[in-house]
Amino acid sequence: MSLPEPGGATLKFVSRIHDGVINTSDAAANTLHYLDEAELICVVKQLVEDGYAFVDAPSGWPPAAVLLHLREQGLLDTPFIAVTWSGPGHPRTYPL
Repeated sequence: MSLPEPGGATLKFVSRIHDGVINTSDAAANTLHYLDEAELICVVKQLVEDGYAFVDAPSGWPPAAVLLHLREQGLLDTPFIAVTWSGPGHPRTYPL
């Protein structure tokens, strides 16, 4: 499910990265697969270029945390947008 952003644009986001699978909010690319870390980095870079935000959360291992971990390891240097929600239908995006 893609959500409308303030201003009418549709927010596309990655909701999960785990065990070789990337889940997104839109039907066009709902489930993507990767075989290893190198392929994950390639797919993530394409999703960033395509305007996807990456879910961030205060606990657990959300997609934004995966990207930050790759950045800390020196494997990803691409800035990206993170998203959290302040309530139903109220996404908050911010650059990381």
